[in-house]
Amino acid sequence: MVEEVNISETVENYLKQIFLLVKLNGSARISDIAKNLNRSLSTVTGAVQRMVSDNLLIQERYGRITLTKDGYHIAKSVVVNYDVMKKLLMALGVTEKQASIDACEMEHISELSIQKINEFLEFIGKHFGKIPWR
Repeated sequence: MVEEVNISETVENYLKQIFLLVKLNGSARISDIAKNLNRSLSTVTGAVQRMVSDNLLIQERYGRITLTKDGYHIAKSVVVNYDVMKKLLMALGVTEKQASIDACEMEHISELSIQKINEFLEFIGKHFGKIPWR
């Protein structure tokens, strides 16, 4: 597991996007990341170079990008946080579309907070029956 490190929301967003692209395609490319995050190629190239230096990514020369173990851990955590926040919002009656949008903003919280929210969601699911995400 990765040490508690201050990773910016921007880096978390890049790692999440790369995680999703790797899951879909086996790897990510600068052009795909730029398109999906609505960023310029030069901006993404600089960010990827910094994340390679920080041992969060592996980049083949002029090619594929994958996550290191540390990068994977951070990205997976952000994806789990997103899912938990989306479930919470839907349990509160927010539409799935709006919950998806809002969960993107809310996914950057501590593991402890996510754990407590998840415990709460399990509690209400267990004690109050069917909830919208199930």
